[in-house]
Amino acid sequence: MLEKEQTEKQQKEKQQKEKQSKKKTQRIKELDSFKGFLIFIVVLGHFLLPLKDSPYPLFSRSFYLIYSFHMPAFVFLSGYFGYSGWKKRGTNFRSLLSYGFLYLFMQGMLHICDIFFYGSTRIFPDFWHASSTPWYILALIFWNLALLPAELFLRRREGKEITAYLLFLILLSVPLSFLEVGRTLKDFLALDRSLSFAPFYYLGFLAKCYGFSFQKIYKLPAVLGGLFSFSLFGFLPQLLPYTRVFYGTWGYRIEREAILPFFKTYPIVLRIAYIPFALCIAYFFFFLLRFLLEKGGGQRFSGAAPSGHRKKMKKIEDFLQKAGEYTLPIFVFHRPFRDAFFACGADRYFLEGGLPLWIVVLFYLFLIGFSLVLMKLLGRKALDAFCRFRLPEKRI
Repeated sequence: MLEKEQTEKQQKEKQQKEKQSKKKTQRIKELDSFKGFLIFIVVLGHFLLPLKDSPYPLFSRSFYLIYSFHMPAFVFLSGYFGYSGWKKRGTNFRSLLSYGFLYLFMQGMLHICDIFFYGSTRIFPDFWHASSTPWYILALIFWNLALLPAELFLRRREGKEITAYLLFLILLSVPLSFLEVGRTLKDFLALDRSLSFAPFYYLGFLAKCYGFSFQKIYKLPAVLGGLFSFSLFGFLPQLLPYTRVFYGTWGYRIEREAILPFFKTYPIVLRIAYIPFALCIAYFFFFLLRFLLEKGGGQRFSGAAPSGHRKKMKKIEDFLQKAGEYTLPIFVFHRPFRDAFFACGADRYFLEGGLPLWIVVLFYLFLIGFSLVLMKLLGRKALDAFCRFRLPEKRI
């Protein structure tokens, strides 16, 4: 009897290992590397947030360039990866429940940070309003719940029917984000960002549905993204009033900016134009990262890179791929480190001005290094399981 139990246990372990191995081989390394890069700029962007009004262009221009595409890219990829599972099994309510618990946990954790680092006097967290990082978790719940009618009334989860429904959700979300009720709701349940970023999620669904491949290179969006990136970085002072759209706010907050009369009359045009703008910039950085990793690793240009350099690039690629596999715990836990760091008032010196350029550059490099250290520290399987509320298996 004991031998039979041990045999069954060994078979289960073998099946689990095969399942994990299969899952690993199915991962797209280019996308894992890009996700690792994206979570890096998410962390760096949050470190640059207190410095966005700094007189030093290095901080402000980097911040707005990051914010122009980092969340649209993440939301798009969430939809891209989510489509296959939704097509097979429909809405995963267990995952949505874990997202709900994670949202409550994050709101509670950040409330403690507000008390310790920002002097908040509130006793209990405000679970009804979300304007910082937990908004994304809440939005994932809403975006998936909006797919329920398609599951109930459509016979197939592919083809023209689902395409029409996804386009309907995209076209509906844009005007809804300009409703006057937004002035009252503000950041209630993160509805502003849920509506504003919804098109990126459902476009990710459509991209996967129609076989868009990240293993191919499409030159046009890469070129356009490069032009958009350099234009934003180079002409930020002139474009600054238009950057409000980056945050996914209600439409009334875009209207009150110092923008051209045409856009004040038709601010919805900015929201629509922002969709290809952000996705092209994201694709440009995907192309740039892939080019650098492949060239540095000598994959495309055989013998072009010395062996020592290839090893370094391989380490960078492995680091990004691991971070890309465990983006969730990095996203969840990096904020308290940022809040604790700036609680000492380090940002004050860089907001006043008058510092030598070398100190500014050195501090910028320090923020990059600190962001990478946090990625290394937080990008772990155990923390990922905790964020998904999965209990570790018992080992005897």
